[in-house]
Amino acid sequence: MNILKFSLVILVATALSACGYNTGIRSSEQSSFVYFTGNAQGVSATVGDGSPFTVDKLGERNLYKVASGKQRVVVRRAGVVVLERVVLLGDGQSKEFNIPQ
Repeated sequence: MNILKFSLVILVATALSACGYNTGIRSSEQSSFVYFTGNAQGVSATVGDGSPFTVDKLGERNLYKVASGKQRVVVRRAGVVVLERVVLLGDGQSKEFNIPQ
């Protein structure tokens, strides 16, 4: 009888402690990065359906966060398109865009 009570107590304790256990994989929003080199004076860029932003930082250490997937990158200087590319960006991947003179 003692063994039955002891087993029941262990079973109940195990069941109660397991109620709060949570498993699964949590993933953050997929994002990629772009960076610019070359002549960026007076340049604005648009990536995908995002709003245009001014490119004021150059080089591989100055990354702009964008959505992953197939993206159309358009760079304009004074309203004139100076660079237009369609790229496929993987999650966590960075891509360089060289802005011409």
